[in-house]
Amino acid sequence: MSSNNTNGGGCLLWIINTLVDIFNNRRIEKRNKQSRGLEEYLSVPVDVLFPAESLQENIIISGGDTGVRHRFSEQLLRTGFIQDHPIILLHQGNGGIESTIARNNWGVVVNKRSLLFDAFTSFDLQEICQLVFDTCKAKYDIKPGGRYILQIVYELLACRKLRPYFAGYARFTYHQIPERINECLTKGLITQDKADNLNSLHMMGQSECAKIDTFFYDMKAQMSHIAADKPSVTSGSGISILSAIKNKKILCIELNSSANTMLVELIVNSLTIAMNRGYQFSLFLDDIAITNNDLLKNALCQKSNHNNIICTKDLYALLGGNENVFTTLCGEAEKTVLLSHGSHLSCEKWSKYIGEYDKIDVSRNTNAGWGKGSAWSYNTNQGQTTKDVREYKVKPEQINRLSADEVFVYDNQTGSLMQTRVG
Repeated sequence: MSSNNTNGGGCLLWIINTLVDIFNNRRIEKRNKQSRGLEEYLSVPVDVLFPAESLQENIIISGGDTGVRHRFSEQLLRTGFIQDHPIILLHQGNGGIESTIARNNWGVVVNKRSLLFDAFTSFDLQEICQLVFDTCKAKYDIKPGGRYILQIVYELLACRKLRPYFAGYARFTYHQIPERINECLTKGLITQDKADNLNSLHMMGQSECAKIDTFFYDMKAQMSHIAADKPSVTSGSGISILSAIKNKKILCIELNSSANTMLVELIVNSLTIAMNRGYQFSLFLDDIAITNNDLLKNALCQKSNHNNIICTKDLYALLGGNENVFTTLCGEAEKTVLLSHGSHLSCEKWSKYIGEYDKIDVSRNTNAGWGKGSAWSYNTNQGQTTKDVREYKVKPEQINRLSADEVFVYDNQTGSLMQTRVG
């Protein structure tokens, strides 16, 4: 505590104490800044914010308006194209991102105007069986014997020089398998031995025919807006999750709705097979609800040889306030880019995630009044006190008040924190 009396030598003491306070306050400010760890820059170009190595990181982009987020997405997609890094991008009605990919010829867009998606291209028979059995497993409960039915269709399509494509399975008349086998035999497409073998397979798996037929009927309804009709063995038409990843492509898929649970699960199971084959890729979710689908949530939360890019106007809101999923996704993210958020609750969650620091809080106080010594005089006592407090590195109101092109960037690996405008 410092003090001053306006009489005599008190003036010199006041000056000395004031200088000491200024020195101490600067030292405290420097210490607080170091402890907070926030670096401030006037402007950072988008390509510096997302360099080439970003595609090896889990990235969360949350907040702001569609235009700014689109600039970030465009940079990541450009980098993916240049680096020959496969990206599977899922979205709902983001025409801007579709136009960017198509205009720059960065990859393949599948939507209702571009029916190019064939779920089974590049998958072998065992993997097709895995996709069918694992998609909405509890609902359809297809037993292992169903593999024999899927094998019959696979071989009947192959003997007609047709790729074992999804539409071929979806159109197949499962209640007429014996007739289809006999038809191929009559036309000389298969031998008698092959026909006998296929009929034997039918005997072992026919109890699963109805469930398989229902599965493909329901699946077709959910993916009819993107499904290729009839990819041939030799033509290049028809692209799947696996073929896009194998060929290092960007594949942009219009989900129509994240409530299309079967389609989402089919995509996730396809990604799982790609992971099991050892392929590296990025899964890019553009404002896709995550908690609606446990398989998708688990794929995002597990460590593997792929990375996630989640771009949304408000991640916490998108997760329906699910604390566990929010904590897990944020914990897995190497880089988090925060723009302005309108929800105070979301701002609080992000502040909590970025964390607190030890701050020295300075309080100033002044006491003044008349006193009588040798004569009446007006005395002034000034001073300051300090105390240690815990404070958010980024306060909720600071996130809320960010301007349109201003961001906080948090590196979860190093703990570094930056505030800047994006040039």
